[in-house]
Amino acid sequence: MKSIFTFLFCFILSVAYSQEKVSFGKNLKNRFVNYTEFGVLFGRGYQITPINYSYYSYPVKASANISFQTFNGVKVYKNLAAGITVGVDWYSTQQLIPISLGIRNSFGDSSNKKVKTFAGIDAGYGFTWLSTGDTEYQKTRGGLALNPMVGLLIPTGGQANFTLSIGYKYNAFQTETYSGAGDYSYYNRIDYSLNKMSVKLGVNF
Repeated sequence: MKSIFTFLFCFILSVAYSQEKVSFGKNLKNRFVNYTEFGVLFGRGYQITPINYSYYSYPVKASANISFQTFNGVKVYKNLAAGITVGVDWYSTQQLIPISLGIRNSFGDSSNKKVKTFAGIDAGYGFTWLSTGDTEYQKTRGGLALNPMVGLLIPTGGQANFTLSIGYKYNAFQTETYSGAGDYSYYNRIDYSLNKMSVKLGVNF
């Protein structure tokens, strides 16, 4: 996960030096960027179970899941914005809260009232704060959250845009189960890797 954050940081710096600089001392309000999106995740996940010091991967039943997220950032150069994304992903047995570093870049003249394209990526950690199944003997832990995307910005006639995006959504989490004591103790860990295609609608301003 550290390598992903390093990539994001280096990408932002490289774009920063290659584009026209935006004055950080002026027009702070005009530089604020928000993308708030609600959508559906399609695809399959995998359950990775250690058995006799080997790891076996089993596909999890494919399903459609609901996802919500909001990106809040500031323009650092031209149409490039960097910020924080917070969301909730509702899966069949878990609700994950990804908190990520993110970037969004729109293409074209922002003052032009025509449909434009945008691209972005979020990388962070999916927390399990909404998990209700944890006990003294069973724990749920979060993991890597990754979400690259591309989409359209559709003008509303005012300062905002409707958004339509597709992307790849990856979430990982694990469950740990404990029981017994001494020679009769038992421990089992299961890792889950969820690979989904995301389709989302939202607003941008």
